Amino acid sequence: MTFNSSTSIDAQNLSAADGLLVLITRALDKLKPGEVLEIVSDNPSLEHDLPAWSRLMAHRWLGTIPKDGRRSHRIEKGSVLRVLIDRELDWGQRAGIKDGRFDTRDWLLGHAAQIRERAEPSDGFAPRGAAVERGSPDFSFDVLDRNQAWSESAAEFYEQATAGHWDGSRDIPWSALRPLDEELERAICQLMTFLAENEYSALYVPAKWIARIHPHFAETVLFLSTQVRDEARHIEVFVKRALANGGGLQFSSASTQASLKSLLDQEDFIQASFLLSVLGEGTFLDLLRYIEAHAPEPVTREIARRTRIDETRHVHFALDHIRHALRSDGTLKAKLHQAITDRASLLSGVKGLNPLVEESLVILAAGGLSSGRLPSGMKARRQLYETMHENRIRRLISIGFPDREAEDLSELHTPNFM
Repeated sequence: MTFNSSTSIDAQNLSAADGLLVLITRALDKLKPGEVLEIVSDNPSLEHDLPAWSRLMAHRWLGTIPKDGRRSHRIEKGSVLRVLIDRELDWGQRAGIKDGRFDTRDWLLGHAAQIRERAEPSDGFAPRGAAVERGSPDFSFDVLDRNQAWSESAAEFYEQATAGHWDGSRDIPWSALRPLDEELERAICQLMTFLAENEYSALYVPAKWIARIHPHFAETVLFLSTQVRDEARHIEVFVKRALANGGGLQFSSASTQASLKSLLDQEDFIQASFLLSVLGEGTFLDLLRYIEAHAPEPVTREIARRTRIDETRHVHFALDHIRHALRSDGTLKAKLHQAITDRASLLSGVKGLNPLVEESLVILAAGGLSSGRLPSGMKARRQLYETMHENRIRRLISIGFPDREAEDLSELHTPNFM
């Protein structure tokens, strides 16, 4: 019997139990159907094991011949695929690693760089760029379209988020807390309570959407995961500050809860992101600057500063994401306008901002309840509301709303800030 082999491997004395079949299988993977693999071996058991294995794996067993005092076994590769895929796998990719860093934005290589217009439900949890076997089940992700889920800036914001993580237990100067005037401490505790409940909504809303966005748009999913982690840390430090200095958590109003529930109830990802981050978290940036500017001690000041930096990243991601979506969907601007008006209508029967929060903003800026200082606190609060309105208008204009429409939409935003 004579036959030519395409490639040869030396199995030495390996048996099937010792890993021989792994060696053979990987060698066959490199061959085309019809090509022949030679296995040179010292183990006599292969004459019995390999014919049966070849038939089981749909390869053709060609037999065994002596060779230089050893045994040469031949297998012709069959046409049956080990994995039912429709394309060749990527190989030979090499990332552009710079100064020891492999940035997430640089992983767009090979098939991983191909962002589909619509994700395939049966790709499931396979990372983008992997070859998925035919017959995989469909997953129930409902955000599948590129114009909804993809953002070119997501990888960069993800890198910023991972680099900017901080520790709420150690990076806040907790030991610098000193007793404050009771009314001032009460005001801070009320504001911390309000901030914490709003940040719960800012945690739960992206968490809800993470489970609904197809993993094909990995950068968006990864960034939203950092946003959830940020909000968890914010809740942590806001609650800790309320508990740390002789006060405690204060009141939550029904109007605040109704406003936040209206965010969680949103069933469109882009609209939820728009209402939460562009309008809500954007407005919160001004609130955090206000608290940072008027904080009577370094702990509250540092909490406001650090959380503001994180929130700035969330707002900028949402702005970039929505700009991208607006470029590819001519109907989206009208939908965003409608989302604001629908929410305003839903909340029209709800009273405005928690009055205890409003009072606390005055007391914080005044440094207490001194009658001589309260006018300055009232003025600071008025200026805060004006700044919030002006900056909402700027953000709306920046994503394409005309000036007058942006002003009208800002007026419709919830008095709860978020």
